[in-house]
Amino acid sequence: MNNRSRGFTLMELMIVVAVVGVILAIGAPSFGEFRRSNRMAGVANDFLVGIQVARSEALKRQTGVSMCPSSNPEAAAAVCTTDKDFAGWIVFADPNNNCQREVDDEREIVLQIGPRVDTAPTAARRTTSVADGNCIGFAATGFTRQTPGPGPEIMTARHTLFCDDRGDAPQPGSELSSSRGVDLSATGRARITREMKDGKLDGFDIGCGGA
Repeated sequence: MNNRSRGFTLMELMIVVAVVGVILAIGAPSFGEFRRSNRMAGVANDFLVGIQVARSEALKRQTGVSMCPSSNPEAAAAVCTTDKDFAGWIVFADPNNNCQREVDDEREIVLQIGPRVDTAPTAARRTTSVADGNCIGFAATGFTRQTPGPGPEIMTARHTLFCDDRGDAPQPGSELSSSRGVDLSATGRARITREMKDGKLDGFDIGCGGA
């Protein structure tokens, strides 16, 4: 009985390598797009959860709760910034409703933090953010409130947009934007949207360029 096993010929190996190369060439860009979209969705979902936490804490505590951009969200002495382009955020008890966390006031405790959103190794791949305001404040009723703040630079954010280098462009093969928008109503309800109209997210007065 002949028990010899037959191996692959060089031609067969070359064909297999060629087929694998074609599959990788087709699939790699799609996989990269999938990863970037997942990262964008994760950042927007985290932000949406932050809004929901701020609203529920205002109802539970029966006091003002604010969510604001912060350049040092992980720090024990985390404070708000007035930048509409932001790297992270904090949710904190805000009984005086000024959307400025005062670290010396023991009542103004941080309730949740949002991680930095610009941590990708190259600028082109980073997720950046822009909003039409720099504070989200909730009253004890759970409704959003206009925050007077220490000056006119404090504005309530109704729309927040997360982008990367793809901008507002639709995803390949889709009519939905590559960016993610968080839309906040006066009643405190928030949602994520990707629907486009006239080159921007529908109902948004801002775009990935900031205007």
